[in-house]
Amino acid sequence: MKKLFVATMAFAAIAAAALCSSCKGIQTDEQMYQINFSAESPNPKQGKLVLIISASPRRGGNTDMLCDEFMRGAVEAGAKVEKLFLDDYNIDFFREIDTYMQPDSVAKAQARDEAKQVIDKMLRADVMVLASPVYYLNIDGQMKNLIDRTFYCFMQLRDKEFYYITASADVEPYAADCAIEGFRGFVRCLPNPTERGMVKATGMGRKGGVEGSVYMQQAYELGKGV
Repeated sequence: MKKLFVATMAFAAIAAAALCSSCKGIQTDEQMYQINFSAESPNPKQGKLVLIISASPRRGGNTDMLCDEFMRGAVEAGAKVEKLFLDDYNIDFFREIDTYMQPDSVAKAQARDEAKQVIDKMLRADVMVLASPVYYLNIDGQMKNLIDRTFYCFMQLRDKEFYYITASADVEPYAADCAIEGFRGFVRCLPNPTERGMVKATGMGRKGGVEGSVYMQQAYELGKGV
């Protein structure tokens, strides 16, 4: 029985390694699922395309306000900025058809809602800001649906720079840690990503509570640094 268990676990490990290789190409353990961390841009070109994705369910909510402040800083820095309020888009959750990578299946999956409109913008962007309130210590469903729907083209989201914005009612900074890891779980699967910074606004349960806070300044300064 012990030998059978060992053999089964070995087979599972080989299968998992093969799956990772098929998604990422042939890589060493040191290369797989790595994020570059840098306060400085690896691509210091002028007029960067910055896409801010606000997954707040409240227009003008704390997360959304922080996105606006990041945008103000990025515009002042000379970037070309577009902010999307994700709730304006009809984005269905990931379904079985999304696992089929043939062109006709991809086309049918894309035709059912507006996910492709957002993902096309993600593909064109140099910099992405992923923003979500903290729900049950994680990112919200709107953001997760979008992330899942990038499956058909996630390997094309290469060499991007990322910022994260979260807002939580909890006053403890660690309350946002799982949400940040939710963002990183996505970013780690992309080719050659660079994480540039984040805002974790805590104690912000009341709508508009972030106004005048240090977190607004943090968001502005991060935007200035794109």
